[in-house]
Amino acid sequence: MNHEWATGPCAGMLHGLVPAADPRPAIPLDRALATAHLDAALLRIYGPALFAEQKPVLVSQWSKYFFMHWLPAVLVTQLAYGWYLPLQLDQLALVLDERGLPLGVKLLEEGEPGEADESLEPVVQASLRPFVERLSAYGEVPTAVLWGNAGDYLEQAVVRLQALGVAVGPALALLQARKAADGRGNPLYEPVRYLPDGKRQRRSCCLAYKVEWVGPCEHCPLVA
Repeated sequence: MNHEWATGPCAGMLHGLVPAADPRPAIPLDRALATAHLDAALLRIYGPALFAEQKPVLVSQWSKYFFMHWLPAVLVTQLAYGWYLPLQLDQLALVLDERGLPLGVKLLEEGEPGEADESLEPVVQASLRPFVERLSAYGEVPTAVLWGNAGDYLEQAVVRLQALGVAVGPALALLQARKAADGRGNPLYEPVRYLPDGKRQRRSCCLAYKVEWVGPCEHCPLVA
């Protein structure tokens, strides 16, 4: 397995990719998405009142931690180094803090070498889609909200890679395609827009505004 990315120019984007030798306990991602585990984690993190009243909001916020760790890792390893990380939920694990917030994604398998300029559609179908569908069903949160979270972090990672001089053609193709490879609408199509004044704005809301102490996110589409 190529570990060059751990010290290369993109290393700053990989804090959420936990090395296999890391001694901290990790729970397989498919188990972390089980109802009993999510119930316990969200209760510890947010408390019983919010869990009872704002569960979709809490699920949306929890999902962001996975996306912020996982999506930069997938993009860096493939686009900058030609390495395909394992994508199935049972091939990944989460390192969690004492409350249950994801601190990083740990690989349970190494992955394999591949072409840097190949489509990122496998990431959508094998990794993101089952994650979104599981969380949506659990938290009764619209899939569009969770896809919006994924698109937000995906676009941020693309901008950072472009600034580092990495060719991001497959990622741009994913963000600019109206249709997915299977003919369905692409849930990651144009997740972010830039206003005339340069302000960055999400296309879909993450629901954070519904909880007062969380408040609207920095790029909320509901804030003028």
